[in-house]
Amino acid sequence: MKAKMLLFGVFLILAAAAAQAQDTWVPVYVQRAELDGTDIFPYGWNQLDVERDEELTLKLELFAWQDAENVEIRATISGYEHGDSTPISARIGPFDFEENVTYVKKLKFTLPDDVDLDDYKLRVEIADRNSWSQTITYDLQIDAPRHAVKIMDVTFNPGNTVKAGQSLLGRVRIENRGQKDQRDVKVTMGIPALDISATQYIEEIDNGDEQEETEEFFLRMPKCAAAGTYDVKVDAWFNDNRNKVSGTGKITVTENEACKEPEPVVVVQQPVQNNSTPAVAAPIKSNLRTALEVVLLVLVALLVIVGLVLGFTRMKEE
Repeated sequence: MKAKMLLFGVFLILAAAAAQAQDTWVPVYVQRAELDGTDIFPYGWNQLDVERDEELTLKLELFAWQDAENVEIRATISGYEHGDSTPISARIGPFDFEENVTYVKKLKFTLPDDVDLDDYKLRVEIADRNSWSQTITYDLQIDAPRHAVKIMDVTFNPGNTVKAGQSLLGRVRIENRGQKDQRDVKVTMGIPALDISATQYIEEIDNGDEQEETEEFFLRMPKCAAAGTYDVKVDAWFNDNRNKVSGTGKITVTENEACKEPEPVVVVQQPVQNNSTPAVAAPIKSNLRTALEVVLLVLVALLVIVGLVLGFTRMKEE
């Protein structure tokens, strides 16, 4: 009899706790949910297939059976390897809800292109400041697109700096993130500003996130290319050249000394000395010198004449 009474007391306590919990829940629940236009149902009723590397829109119809304030809504997908830095989640709110009113809210989030292909849970949480939150769970299957590749890395040799007139070597690493193998992937690398480019082919890249690297690209810089930083463009064609992805890098081109222009010859004029002699002093000195030279010539001529006269006179006397 004591045991029955104890069991009955426990039952009453649990019932009271459940009733109290019912009163402290957030008074808002999800009437309908759509993911990218497709109805989804909670707790394993159906599973929706979605592709990674896509932005998804979750549309919720929410009904409030009581007034509610400061309500937030979160949508989360857990289990992503890099979720600490790039979480798959979205949050809206806070909102105020009125009793017996239906509200439509939308959340957007993106599936990373490197998330593992697997089954996941989409958890929608409705919470406010001090009530018990509600969590509704939907089943998802994350799949890969049929054709998808990504340029993972672009490397240069001897580095990201090259002198004008020298050669630049480069490699490109590509990953297949689609369902199908990719064959004869065409990869080009070029510097549009310098009008140079080169092409390599990757014979095959298996699906399942496999990676392959091109052979070395050979790009010769123009001999007298202007020094500066240039964009390097990389394009990859796949799916029988029907699809293309692109990437960019940067290199620095330094000046070629052989292309430097000769420095102009600068003629340095001697400054004019400013002294007390007037500007006409130079012409006066020149004229005086000329006059002295003339006088000297006249004297020489006179001496010659005198000498001749004396000579003739002596000859006559003899």
